[in-house]
Amino acid sequence: MEGHEANLSLIRELLTLKNPENDYYETRFIPGKGYGCFAIKPLKRGTRILADSPLLIVPIGHYLQSDIEAAFEKLSSAEKTLYFSLHSGHGQDPRNWPDKIHPEVAGRERQRIKEQHNARVAKEPSLISIFQTNCMELGKGAAVFPNAARFNHSCCPNACFNWNPAIHKETIHLMNDVGEGEEITISYCDMMHEKTLRAWELKHYGFSCDCPACNGDEDDANTFAHKSAERRYRIAELERDTRFFRGARLEEGAKRPEFIMRMLELAKLHKEEADYSVRLANIYLDLALVCEATGDYEHGRSCASNAVKVKRECQGSDFPDYEKYKEVLRRINIKYKAQLFTK
Repeated sequence: MEGHEANLSLIRELLTLKNPENDYYETRFIPGKGYGCFAIKPLKRGTRILADSPLLIVPIGHYLQSDIEAAFEKLSSAEKTLYFSLHSGHGQDPRNWPDKIHPEVAGRERQRIKEQHNARVAKEPSLISIFQTNCMELGKGAAVFPNAARFNHSCCPNACFNWNPAIHKETIHLMNDVGEGEEITISYCDMMHEKTLRAWELKHYGFSCDCPACNGDEDDANTFAHKSAERRYRIAELERDTRFFRGARLEEGAKRPEFIMRMLELAKLHKEEADYSVRLANIYLDLALVCEATGDYEHGRSCASNAVKVKRECQGSDFPDYEKYKEVLRRINIKYKAQLFTK
């Protein structure tokens, strides 16, 4: 009886870990894709649907088998079972991967490449193959989050994920409204990369993306895939053109009309791609600071307000630097009201 009770306790603990109750989504098994997360009611942009604690943490980014094994041994029996219930990118065709390592690659890096390659082409899931498929960045290392790992990928995601150090959890916020029964997706790669690069990044997970941006005909000007590819290409151009004048040299950029126009175009394109992530928040924040530097407080307060809104909706008002965005808005509002008073 004691063994039976122990098994029941393990099963109850595992079910609690694997199927947390929430008011936003349910986890379903999808034939051929593993698990996915689907909205159980209409949800609005900005909704935080998950704040997930790490299951397994590898604090330094070498990701050798010994590092993962050491972290795994700290888990309870139920947590170990949960870890092995996560998707694994094993079973890939070795012919799809390079079979040699450059002679100049040595030491721990050479060992890491060998271990990850062997895990990727192995017939069975392993600690490494599951870690490679599910880990998310955390500080200088990475962690596996058992519930965040259930969300599938799309290059046109409707949600985004962030590690929030203030609450020590991985959060997922909706970037766009989601209808009841609609799958909630995140992007495993940089969604702004062009299609070929995205395909290479996703190859490491063992699948090809079938989202509208990847599955459509980019050569047909009437398709979403074509329009999306053009937008992403233009975003990359604008990022290169504006990078030099952002940050410490922003005031210098403020003196250049072309810089301001390019930043406005960047914001427009990200919105057209439905990318309401922190990238859009930062574009609006830079625009607000440019307006402040040039004395255009009316447009500055509008940009700052947008920056605060997008930041809150994609990362939450408890994110560590959220107050910085609010402070810029507060400061520009004061200057705007003072300007009105002196007119």
